[in-house]
Amino acid sequence: MTHERFRRPLAPIVTGASLSLFVSLYVLLFVLLFGSIVSVYGYVSFVLPGDADVSDRGSSIYDMDIQRVVVDLTSELEGYRTSVHPLQKLLVAPIGIELNSFVFGGANRLGAAKLLVAAFTLLQALLICALAYQLTGGALPAALAAGAISSFSFSSLLAASLPESASLASVAATIPLIWLGARTGCRFSGWEVVVWALIGIVCIGLTITQIGYWMIALMVRVGCEGGAGKGDGRRVSRTAVGGATLSIALFLFLTWSAVELQSKLFPGTPQFYSSNPIAGEQPFLRLASIAAQPLQHTVRLLGHFTVFDFAAPFPGFSDFLIRDYGFDYWSLSIEEARIDRVTRLQWGLAAAVLLGVAMGCLALRRADARFAAPGLCIASQFSLHFFYGREYVLYAPHWHGVWVAMLVAACWNAWPTRRTALLVASGVLCIAMLANNLAVLSEVYRQVEAGLEIKVRDAHGALR
Repeated sequence: MTHERFRRPLAPIVTGASLSLFVSLYVLLFVLLFGSIVSVYGYVSFVLPGDADVSDRGSSIYDMDIQRVVVDLTSELEGYRTSVHPLQKLLVAPIGIELNSFVFGGANRLGAAKLLVAAFTLLQALLICALAYQLTGGALPAALAAGAISSFSFSSLLAASLPESASLASVAATIPLIWLGARTGCRFSGWEVVVWALIGIVCIGLTITQIGYWMIALMVRVGCEGGAGKGDGRRVSRTAVGGATLSIALFLFLTWSAVELQSKLFPGTPQFYSSNPIAGEQPFLRLASIAAQPLQHTVRLLGHFTVFDFAAPFPGFSDFLIRDYGFDYWSLSIEEARIDRVTRLQWGLAAAVLLGVAMGCLALRRADARFAAPGLCIASQFSLHFFYGREYVLYAPHWHGVWVAMLVAACWNAWPTRRTALLVASGVLCIAMLANNLAVLSEVYRQVEAGLEIKVRDAHGALR
């Protein structure tokens, strides 16, 4: 049974080969892939920035709030923006404090925060592999391809190299979907109630919008319990509804308890339910943009789901911080990227990425019920960010990995005779994306080091 279980995922590529040889091969590929990811993340975090002070001017890099996040993740000071990240201080800060103390002797909060977000992004790569493995019914090659594409995409390189909360929330986007896949078809047991509640705390605790993933996964779990045990469908359905209800009740109680504990451990940290999140996020609502330019606004968001989160253009300059907050420096922006700065190689890479996404969307037409929950989650993220957010690459980790897992798995399932070509194309795409994204990040750090303040630039953001 075990032998056959491992042979089936490998059969589409290799038939009749020694099982032990190919298990060893996949272990080697796994080690090489994640060794490469660790090396790249270390390079973009600690080598590529050079002398650029990335935390000097708040939100100047794609609206990333680096200064605030570093304090939140690595200090014992009170938490900030709990209306958006309700339990981030409690869940993550103890790890960041220990990292800073153990690795840097307590003298480098920025370095500790970089290590922390890189570790979370690496964990996300593992989770994306697991999700793709589930969606393909146990295909290891597809799982590794999805993990590689996700890891070397621009959104992941950015999230792994500069401290922001989105890198943490990426994990919260994937865990409930993997847990759903593991429990589909099983009876809703008592210990599963506890696990669902704990997953809910992680989701809402890291970023409040990620509770949507948990809710979707839990509701789909209720609907897919059938066949788990004896009795008619009505009995099974009642068991699932009861289990989900208990999970929600336990989640609410534990969340309230965790919020109170956080307030005591980190005095001054406000409870998220006592604040007004809409008021604080007002500048990031896109209602005026939708009303003035609905088509352009929609295309901009679609551009991230289809191209920019994979391979970014060179950044442009936005006066958002100057205009809305009165700061004396520009911010780097994907939304303000200039077409005349896009190279021929970047046009070619964008076309290749767009073709890959189009093929994945075409393959999704043949997708089975396993894709329902991740598909609903992606749709919910698109709907949310249609109305909310600037510089969508900042939020891309919330959806990007799940999106990649869906696209790769859909192609793998839809075209079984083209799987070798899919793996080759994935490898070539990863190399091309990595080269482009390293060049773009290098330009980001060069612009930061050259200075983003008004006095050294003209009215369009270019150096005088």
